[in-house]
Amino acid sequence: MGLVKMQWEKIEPWDFIVVSVASEYARHYTMCDLEDIKQALYEWFLKHPRKLAEWEQLGKKDAKNLLYRSLRNHALDYCQYWKAKSLGYEVEDLFFYTPEMVETLLPAVLTDNLEVLPVQNLGSTGKSGIVSEGNNMQTMLAEIGKIYVGLSAEDKQVLIMRFQLGYEYPDIVEKLGLNTEDAARQRVRRAVKRIINRLGGYKPQVDDDSSSDERQETPEEEITAELE
Repeated sequence: MGLVKMQWEKIEPWDFIVVSVASEYARHYTMCDLEDIKQALYEWFLKHPRKLAEWEQLGKKDAKNLLYRSLRNHALDYCQYWKAKSLGYEVEDLFFYTPEMVETLLPAVLTDNLEVLPVQNLGSTGKSGIVSEGNNMQTMLAEIGKIYVGLSAEDKQVLIMRFQLGYEYPDIVEKLGLNTEDAARQRVRRAVKRIINRLGGYKPQVDDDSSSDERQETPEEEITAELE
């Protein structure tokens, strides 16, 4: 805690985010103590002083949004590690859904017809593949279907339009009386995001504390390797 105290004046303005995020994840991961999660989030500040300074220069609103995102990501990483330890499996065994996976599988979920799936993606082991080695497509369809049932009527409506009826975004704009195609696109994205969050969330990403210039100089393959 000594090092945290030394840096407290840097952390204190953002402590409300630490408390909020730690409380949120302590409710969902009961095997993790609230104070331990807070400590893990304080450590994020100590490891990322340059990133914090860079974000603070953007203004309080943008910095707050970026911090919420990164601290939630860090809390998820921490809690999943300890959940795995407590249940006796490895974090690497976890499977994370992507928007591309959910969007590709939704037509089959909504129509109960596997023939609507794109054949070229089935059985793929590449990053863009829907079914990779060790992942069971029937299980994935069942999991997405179970979450879909619990969505709001508004979310279900827009997902049916897009992924069952095959509406393009201009059609959704007209049917729902929206102003722009972007508004329709956002409706769909939010509904897909809610499915992913209820399936366990996105794969945690690793924050680095290099400056913007240094990140631009980092080869793309090194960045990719670090985040995987």
